[in-house]
Amino acid sequence: MWTVVVPALLTFAGSRWLAPTIGSGVPGAVAAIARRDPVLWQAALFVLLSALASYWCDHFAGELRKAGVLASIAWVGVAGCAALALRTFVVHPYRVEGASMLPTLAPGDVVAGTAARRPSMSLARRGDVVVLRTDGLLPMRSGSAPPEILVKRVIGLPGDRIAMRGGSPVINGWEVPTCDAGEFLYAPTSESESAVHGRLRVEFLEDRTYLTVHSLGAPFPGTYLVEPGEVFVLGDDRSNSVDSRSLGAGRGGGIPAEVIESRVERFLVGSHRSGDADFERLLRPIDALASHLRLEGLDTGTLEDGIARCLANRPAVTRPPPAGASPSARSGEPTL
Repeated sequence: MWTVVVPALLTFAGSRWLAPTIGSGVPGAVAAIARRDPVLWQAALFVLLSALASYWCDHFAGELRKAGVLASIAWVGVAGCAALALRTFVVHPYRVEGASMLPTLAPGDVVAGTAARRPSMSLARRGDVVVLRTDGLLPMRSGSAPPEILVKRVIGLPGDRIAMRGGSPVINGWEVPTCDAGEFLYAPTSESESAVHGRLRVEFLEDRTYLTVHSLGAPFPGTYLVEPGEVFVLGDDRSNSVDSRSLGAGRGGGIPAEVIESRVERFLVGSHRSGDADFERLLRPIDALASHLRLEGLDTGTLEDGIARCLANRPAVTRPPPAGASPSARSGEPTL
């Protein structure tokens, strides 16, 4: 009770309400760690509280035992090393900062990235959500510098010819089938964000089914041939994303396999509109469509009905033709 249950409850409360969100000095350093590495922060807080509880229980009982203290210290060290190893070699937490992956991922969501094993291409499949580093990429449109880390969805593999028809990707002459689920609106939570207003569409690519947002945006001219050792990535918010379309000064470009850090499959912690953590999505798959519509304060019944209608009418063909093929017509179902 006192060394496990109570510290666990205090860790939950401390992570949600006591961790500073901003500041200087020690509070600022704690805030940075809590934002950057929430799993490591929570593990460290838990073992600290558990060690303190163990100490004071023994102290008040008048039976402070040297062996017990040493065992607690050793347990704290082992738990800390285990958390660090888990973070480094198995799961790495990433905090989503922008809105380019709406409605799949919202700003403030914390996701679990499966550590990539080289070669990173072994993790890249069409429809995957991946985390990639931007160092060494080609210049973005207008020469702007990209963020250090991007979270995007893989659309094209080596040899694929990628074009765009509106916000829908065309792979080797085949348009990825989509279904319109209704009108989507995301209101910003801070002055640094912009509202997102467009059409919510369900996209079907191979064995993946996920949500995208389409609105007016800059067209992507021409066709890009994905080179060996590259992937072509897009954001799920097709009109508000720095992705492969932005590379090569807007002419398009591939993402080298070596910059892929991990593949994202599950939430660690979601984010409420208030900024508080949303533990209802703990470890849920990010592409579980029921997890996406977290439009707090808005009635999502119409959109949920639209999503259900789209899923009930799943297209028969969801896989593009092989790279280099020249089909006389698109093999996928027409856009619904």
